[in-house]
Amino acid sequence: MADDRRLARRRDIKRRYRKRKTPFSFSALRIAELRRLFAHRYGYSLPDDDAGREDCRIMAHHIAQRPGDASHRIRMWLEVQAPWMDADECESLIASVIAKPLRWRADTLARRLNVTDAERRRSHLTTIGAVDKSKAERLAERKARKRDRDRLRRQRQRQTEGAKPRAEYEAQSLNRTKPWERLGMSRRTWYRARQAALQW
Repeated sequence: MADDRRLARRRDIKRRYRKRKTPFSFSALRIAELRRLFAHRYGYSLPDDDAGREDCRIMAHHIAQRPGDASHRIRMWLEVQAPWMDADECESLIASVIAKPLRWRADTLARRLNVTDAERRRSHLTTIGAVDKSKAERLAERKARKRDRDRLRRQRQRQTEGAKPRAEYEAQSLNRTKPWERLGMSRRTWYRARQAALQW
């Protein structure tokens, strides 16, 4: 009976304290990346020019994808990042975005924002492409970097487990030391004799 109560308590604790997975939001990730990109390019606020207005429009379309009051969120973001924008222009932008929020693919958005591969890597962008490198080239580079990381990780793991470096191992290998030559016998005979001794 006590065991049943203990198990029931454990189940109850496990149920109450298990981690709830929040659903993945692509638009939230893209918004975070756009913020990093704009911060690297402009600093605290976007410039009062055509490029700044286009960036505001792109960010507004992404904010509109998020749940909740999109117009309020866009207005708050514009107040902080584009303080030069007057109220009429702000309301016009919000109305046009809310009417039809747009989505862009990675390379299409890269072309609109003119993102280079160097800028992409510096800002740690994963959902935005690059104008000077195709998706296939980026994928090949990512695979090569992963291969190098895995090789280094395996090498470190072998070293912690006590494996000898390859140069040291090869220097002590039988092919280098050739003990059969010192004994004046052929290699095959030496291996046969060694096998016979191991079987005893």
